Amino acid sequence: MRRVRSAAGASRSTVLVQLNNLALGGTQINAVDLASALIPHGFDSVLMGPRDTILAGPSLFDVARDRGIQVEIFDRPTTTIAGARLLSRRARECGADIVHVYGTGNARSAYWGPALLARRPLVLTVYEMAVSEQEFASPPLVVGTGYLIDDLRARPGQTRLVSPPVDLERDRVEAVDTADFLRVTAGTSSRAVRIVAVTRLDEEMKALSVEIAIRAVDRSVRHDLMLVIVGTGDAEIRLRALGRQVNERLGRRAIVFAGPLADPRAAYASADLVLGMGGSAARALAFGRPLIVQGEFGWSQTFMPSTAAALFRNSFWSDERPPHPVDDLVRQVEILAADPAARKQLGVFGRDFSVGHFGLEAMAARLAGVYAGARRAYRARDWARDLDLEWAAVSRARLARLHAPRGATPPTRGAELVEGHAS
Repeated sequence: MRRVRSAAGASRSTVLVQLNNLALGGTQINAVDLASALIPHGFDSVLMGPRDTILAGPSLFDVARDRGIQVEIFDRPTTTIAGARLLSRRARECGADIVHVYGTGNARSAYWGPALLARRPLVLTVYEMAVSEQEFASPPLVVGTGYLIDDLRARPGQTRLVSPPVDLERDRVEAVDTADFLRVTAGTSSRAVRIVAVTRLDEEMKALSVEIAIRAVDRSVRHDLMLVIVGTGDAEIRLRALGRQVNERLGRRAIVFAGPLADPRAAYASADLVLGMGGSAARALAFGRPLIVQGEFGWSQTFMPSTAAALFRNSFWSDERPPHPVDDLVRQVEILAADPAARKQLGVFGRDFSVGHFGLEAMAARLAGVYAGARRAYRARDWARDLDLEWAAVSRARLARLHAPRGATPPTRGAELVEGHAS
């Protein structure tokens, strides 16, 4: 971790950071990396996340330990008001000057707690591909997708692009020893073309792209393709079963599941080609690896000079639904697998692109600017501007309760606040 002191005489600020998850995932890792890189800018971060998101095996704690950042655990409150009290207490204890909430729909306890009446500025980060209309409109908002800047132009609060960052010093081939990973994930041929995917194996958003990759290796006429999958999730059992079927049919170790890794750098560094979306795609570029970007519903496109700007603007993601996703991916994989010179050229281009667009140091400086702006500009009038949204939510929740079947609790925004006032 970079323990560089801020400028002489400069005061330091403490940021209470609420995470939506403590499992290994892009947003949480981004939060830890940014917390570390913000230290030289005068910001010390206290990270917190809910206990019920901790999974067995490698976790965010391993990443945080490596970066020298402490992550605290809290038991998820049952109401918004209880959450507000919990966050207010922790903000007082750590002397928080700013409250920063990551994830969609997670800011209500902070709004009613440590940021009540803007006594501390509230900053939001939504690294999803869309921002809900029920998200608070007045606090500074950090997004990671370029097109959202245009979509949210009418939003009263500042919206700033801080791309999911990549540590350009850590994420490079020269900084990684791949020997152990190569040994564990070795295939039946030493001349295999290694295709790597580092991803959550979750049914939501991720599993379909992994399934299509497995089927693409199965369908390809090339017998030297090897797909190495790094990650875990609720779709892992199903995907592993599919991988075993493909291996049996092909008579070789074509599909390899490496499990979750707190530090997946060796996976990227050992790849001949990477499949990915979002932050995983960005890391592949930093490692100088050719990249095929995958979308949520089967779309895929090779990252190259003619596609780079659009792919970056969409944060290496798409919601398009192509009619023949497996065939599309097979075609792109086979083109790159057959041309090592093209792979090398695209890798160099990708590394140069990453240096210019989403390096950790540059993104931390940008977030530091968001924090500084929030301290200057977020006031009680801004906080109050979102009250209409909150009261409308409470009214909808009460109306839903009135018309709900006996014993049912409608899952609507505002329901927790109603429960909190009733308790």
